[in-house]
Amino acid sequence: MTLKDWWWVTSAILVVAFAGGVATVAVARDGASRELNHGAALEIQVPAEPFTPILTDGDANTVPDTADLVARLDGLATDPRLGHLVASVTDATTGTVTWVRTPDQEVRPASTVKILTAVAALLTFGPEQTVTTRVVEGTEPGTAILVGAGDVDLTAAKLDDLAAQIRAGMPGDAPVDVMVDTSRWSTDTFAPGWSREDIEAGFIAPIEPVMADRGLLDATVSHGPRSAEPAMDVARRLGERLGGGHSGHVTAPVEARELASVTSEPLIDRLRLMMRDSDNIAAEAIGREVALARGLPTDSANAGRAVLDTLRERGINVGGARLDDTSGLSESDAVSPALLDAVLTAAVRGTELRALLDTLPVAAATGTLSNRFGDRAGRGWVRAKTGTLTETSALAGTVTSENGRVYTFAFISNDSAILPAREALDTLASALRSG
Repeated sequence: MTLKDWWWVTSAILVVAFAGGVATVAVARDGASRELNHGAALEIQVPAEPFTPILTDGDANTVPDTADLVARLDGLATDPRLGHLVASVTDATTGTVTWVRTPDQEVRPASTVKILTAVAALLTFGPEQTVTTRVVEGTEPGTAILVGAGDVDLTAAKLDDLAAQIRAGMPGDAPVDVMVDTSRWSTDTFAPGWSREDIEAGFIAPIEPVMADRGLLDATVSHGPRSAEPAMDVARRLGERLGGGHSGHVTAPVEARELASVTSEPLIDRLRLMMRDSDNIAAEAIGREVALARGLPTDSANAGRAVLDTLRERGINVGGARLDDTSGLSESDAVSPALLDAVLTAAVRGTELRALLDTLPVAAATGTLSNRFGDRAGRGWVRAKTGTLTETSALAGTVTSENGRVYTFAFISNDSAILPAREALDTLASALRSG
């Protein structure tokens, strides 16, 4: 069994301040006992974009002297807790690569893969894309068919809504049995690189095109055990609301009468959940939709291929990257820090991917970074995606330095112990804040 991202969530208020033309993010925590050690932020209405850097072309008059920063990073990179470290840092204000450590080497990236999945989804669908889940009338009397369309986060409220619509479309009090159609995605629902014991551990579930609460058995336990048959479970839950006692897998007739429908949250909100909680189910669902849009089979490996093909078509050098899934759960995934850094730089310097930045957890405040960084300089200033597998720890994101420069970075540590490596990565990222 492998160790996956550990999640801690705490409430946070994001305050955006502008310094030297660069939007920076400060954080306040409800009832926090530790205050952030930086000047008071200018409280303004949060803009649509988390950063508005003053971009330049990297000429000699705008590139700062980074000799001290490079020396400091060189020293920190020798920390034995980091094991085998590969890294890339870019001054996104100028587009100039600031510091690297074997940046083109592909290594186990863990959940930083989700950055690539998010970018491919934004490029394919745009941030406002939604998914509509329908229920149609079954061929047998007293049956309805829940048609999977890619929404893996049907809530109890949405199931109540569907049940009410179905009842209105099938008058009377007779029980309604609910079948489920999962034909939208491949029947290959579980990647070879995953472990079945991780279903009960809460890290993954068979990936089917319709689920309730991302397959969680208890929606109030955000990282609890998942269902081993999530599509059937959601059909049963909907059927229970209608007095039905039977369920099963069927294929919905093409011309079947629609009884009900509900719409998912916009893609950007689904990406925020995926990135904040490092949710593997959400990532795999989004990856399969990217594969489907490209006309590829919708298993994990082809979803990974679809993500890389999408990036490659947009001029991003994916090198020799390999993705056997789109969540980073597979230990066969291999990604370079240069690739991660490049897409983050593109998000800062352009507008098409700018929404990506707002999905990243904030150091010491939200998601998988909520209990990290302690009193380090990066606290409240680093936005980054974490990654954790056995002997793998990663951190990739952005930070605004004290002198107002926006840096993007990707640090991946392989062959290291998780908690010590994590501490060392937080120190590295904080050096960029001080730099």
